[in-house]
Amino acid sequence: MRLRCCLAKLCKAGQQLREQIDDEFPDRSRKSDGWIADARHIAKGNSDHIPRDGIVRALDIDSDLNAHPEEVFALVEKIRKTAKRGDKRIKYIIHNKRIASPILNWKWRKYRGSNPHISHFHISFTTLGDDNGKWFDLEGERKNGKRLKKSSRELGESLSGSSSSDLSSGRLRCTGNSQCCYCCRIAEHN
Repeated sequence: MRLRCCLAKLCKAGQQLREQIDDEFPDRSRKSDGWIADARHIAKGNSDHIPRDGIVRALDIDSDLNAHPEEVFALVEKIRKTAKRGDKRIKYIIHNKRIASPILNWKWRKYRGSNPHISHFHISFTTLGDDNGKWFDLEGERKNGKRLKKSSRELGESLSGSSSSDLSSGRLRCTGNSQCCYCCRIAEHN
């Protein structure tokens, strides 16, 4: 029986954070974006990019935000501070040869993994983020408890649980090709 990879989806916390970043940086590069496991992640075997119970708990965001180069450092720092302030959906963050996690109370330390995470940053989520698409209150993102408006629509609403859009739900569009994604490759070996 062949697995259908459209069953794999990005956790709600990952969807929400990606949407917030897209709202803030609509013209950013997405070249290094990703969330579903590739061959390197599969070979590693313990990556949060590999679906567990159909849910992927990792998100990569390209470092080119189409803004000043230092903007990515400021954004990653906002995410780190959000976790340090108590958002338990964030498991750890990797960027620019550094990792932050609860191990040292969210202080940056040297990252010794094979990928230094310079072209993108990585966020892993806990299982608390599986169904929790609540707004990430990134430092400086809200004024008087309300999200600032841009253009004609209100930004910053939490994702609803009934989203059907492929883009917002994080669902894969499978080609049925055994090379397209983790699920197809696993199914082919079974």
